[in-house]
Amino acid sequence: MGPRLSLLGTYVGVLLCIPVVAHPEGMNQQNKTAHSEISREASVDGGSLDGRSYHSDYFNFTYSLPDGFSEGTERYRQGILKQTGIRQSTDTFILFHADRQLTPNGEPTGGLTIMADNLSGYPKGATEQDYMHHFVTRVMKEKGDDLLEEGSEVDVASRKFFRADYRANGHPLSGYETVMLTFQKGFALSWAFSAQSKADVESAVSSMKQTLLAK
Repeated sequence: MGPRLSLLGTYVGVLLCIPVVAHPEGMNQQNKTAHSEISREASVDGGSLDGRSYHSDYFNFTYSLPDGFSEGTERYRQGILKQTGIRQSTDTFILFHADRQLTPNGEPTGGLTIMADNLSGYPKGATEQDYMHHFVTRVMKEKGDDLLEEGSEVDVASRKFFRADYRANGHPLSGYETVMLTFQKGFALSWAFSAQSKADVESAVSSMKQTLLAK
């Protein structure tokens, strides 16, 4: 059986492969230096799984899988690259992926993906709301999804996240998607959840408040 992709596959694939061009004033020398230092940091997409808890040393957080999910990060990475046929961007990382329980024919009924996107190529001064509106929501709409709500602020583990909710259309397993986004260490750090029902997405999103630990 080949790699299984969740409802988020198209969004993640586009984010991994589209080059981002900043406004000319958006990349000063300080940003270029920071970008070079980050590029040499091999641990950005590192991490470890202890039972059902994923830990990122680089971003210093621990996140425990909600019930009904199983880890499948490397299989998902390879599936995304195979699906898009384009080499993965060196500035965007899939840190962790898990699939929600499978259908009888082996397809996921949802998933969650933790990603980090290097912000050095984005306009200087861009906020989480800017990133969410001008990039994430744009990508979602381009692949046929409907925006339900964008930009609500949520406090999770002493960090400020911004949330957007979408109705997924046109997929074999249509449903709902939620993206939770924060900026940290020069990256857009996001949790993206998908499921066939809004209640299942809400249950998965609530796992962040219950299990995310960060310093």
